[in-house]
Amino acid sequence: MTLNPRLIALCITLFLASALITLSLKSTHHTNTWLPSVRPGDKAPPTQLQRPLNAPKVAYATFLAANANPDAKPTDEESEAINDEDDGYFLGTRVLAYQLLHSRTAGTNNSIPFLVMCTEDVSKRKRNRLKKDGATIVLVQKLEAEWVNPANGRWRDVLAKLRLFQLTEYSKILFVDADTLVTKPLDGVFYDEATLTQATSANPAQIKDDEAALPRTYMFATHGDFWGYEHPYPPDANLDYLNCGFFVFTPSKVLFEYYLSLLKLPGRFDPGFPEQNLLNYAHRRDGNMPWKPLWYGWNVNWPTENDWRGGARSFHAKYWDGDPSHDPLLKAIWREQRAEMEGFYTGRDLALGGH
Repeated sequence: MTLNPRLIALCITLFLASALITLSLKSTHHTNTWLPSVRPGDKAPPTQLQRPLNAPKVAYATFLAANANPDAKPTDEESEAINDEDDGYFLGTRVLAYQLLHSRTAGTNNSIPFLVMCTEDVSKRKRNRLKKDGATIVLVQKLEAEWVNPANGRWRDVLAKLRLFQLTEYSKILFVDADTLVTKPLDGVFYDEATLTQATSANPAQIKDDEAALPRTYMFATHGDFWGYEHPYPPDANLDYLNCGFFVFTPSKVLFEYYLSLLKLPGRFDPGFPEQNLLNYAHRRDGNMPWKPLWYGWNVNWPTENDWRGGARSFHAKYWDGDPSHDPLLKAIWREQRAEMEGFYTGRDLALGGH
């Protein structure tokens, strides 16, 4: 049988065209960001990444100081004996770690680390427990200023939160207070438009000679304080006073030094809410580094069932205490999360041979 030369030429042409198309596809930018899907149970190849190449390094974070509860047990061993019921912030931190790292309904889908910034007087037992829970412990020294006297004793060490701005190995950090209920994943907050880097303004009327220099750029995004449960959902977007129980920022040594300079100026801000009022002054809406509003659904302070039914993802309130003003539905959800957390860690500790 004699082969038709035209047919042979057509086959060669089609082969060359197919090879050229394949080579073209492999050389496009898509190879930098495309990630093959992996079924549950499959072992990912060593080269596979959780995020695209050159993705920013982000983290969740909270703050934990020594137990400031006036009813705290005299020793850490006595506190452990009552399952740490006297230390609500420690319990809240454990629940938050479970929600962000392990919960099937609220946990991170991108293996984002959870940092717990601890003052040095947080007991080693509690720090080790949080490590076992999956948290990354960041031990820090306290920040103090003689003229800063908080309105409540449990806020005596909160200025140490500002040391988060020294963690410049991260491009973005979401700070979440330990007294927060999370019901849906928060990973998307790092892509919120408000978390884009901003150029610092240079309005001379807002530049003070006794304050340190401002950074050339910054990022500080949060939401306003409602000051009560009587608020609509969606809430009013025109709020000037920020609540620092939930905020996203870019760490900056220059910005940290600026904050330190404010602590050296008695009366520059109201010390009743130490770190919150410092940040309100530093990022005032008419200043050179105004805070940017996040999407209202990421977090609600003074939360109600209406906020939850409206689609909010996290809720700021101390659900471990007996405050009758707390929304009963949200408090019940937090207690369920606590029970789920305890069951999860008990089972895992037993499987690992722990106690």
